[in-house]
Amino acid sequence: MAQSLSAAAEQGSGPSAFITRFCQHLEFFASHPPLEVKPLASGESNLNYYVRTERGEYVLRRYPTETLGVCRQQELRCQHAAAAAGLAPAPLCLNNHQQLLISEYVSGGQPLQLSTERLTLLAGTLAALHSLKVQTPLLAVSLYLRKLMHNSHMPALEPAASLFSALQQTAKQFEALTPDIVLCHMDLHPGNLLWAAERIWLLDFEYAQLTDSSFDLAAISLHFKLTAAQEQQLLQDYYARRHFVDNQSAQHYQQSISQRLAFAKVLYSGFCWLWYQAMPDYQGAALQWRLNLSQLLAC
Repeated sequence: MAQSLSAAAEQGSGPSAFITRFCQHLEFFASHPPLEVKPLASGESNLNYYVRTERGEYVLRRYPTETLGVCRQQELRCQHAAAAAGLAPAPLCLNNHQQLLISEYVSGGQPLQLSTERLTLLAGTLAALHSLKVQTPLLAVSLYLRKLMHNSHMPALEPAASLFSALQQTAKQFEALTPDIVLCHMDLHPGNLLWAAERIWLLDFEYAQLTDSSFDLAAISLHFKLTAAQEQQLLQDYYARRHFVDNQSAQHYQQSISQRLAFAKVLYSGFCWLWYQAMPDYQGAALQWRLNLSQLLAC
């Protein structure tokens, strides 16, 4: 149950009470203090809270001091661009010192459940995101894999060593292909895809950057466990809604997407495996992604 400001203050303990007191010292809420605070479903490394004031409803997201490969200013730019295009809630305040981001709250939202119609809408949402122009770094896949491996503190033992070697080889093959570079979200699991007001909203842009479009398509296919028919529908609907710069680019996309998507599934699974491996509380998830990676490499 959500608790009011006064109730939280009286209890004086618990995450909602802590965030309530925390908000009282934030300049953002100086003229409209919180009336209600309650926890929301959190991401893997972030704590998200609903905050209501007399002025409106907000999401306050706190994040760790250090997250590998994450630039919060870059995250802010990407979310701003997506919000301007109607794809995401607007970010309102980034405070790196306090390790928080305050955004608009999307009322009545639920994690996206896919249907045939919503899969088509999702393809259009991805195509719109991938058309945005934002200044962000280009993902260097091989370098990112090495950083993740180093951060995971994993000993160079079998079978992990063989899996990582296969990942490196896949990255080399992937990087040898002509890419389709766009702004990608790079973390499109159901918790970051919200269904509200008959629309799909994208959340949490902390990993958003320039990279091959196949990574977002791979994430959707893997996280939602798409069938072959659903994956083909996603690709067809996505292609129909992409605006390529010329016919040659469109033709290249059609000819290469199956190969790039196969590589992207392997690499994205590797990213998730190594990312979770670095988090002591998520070894179960790390094992699941490691098994998924093994299965993909065996195909």
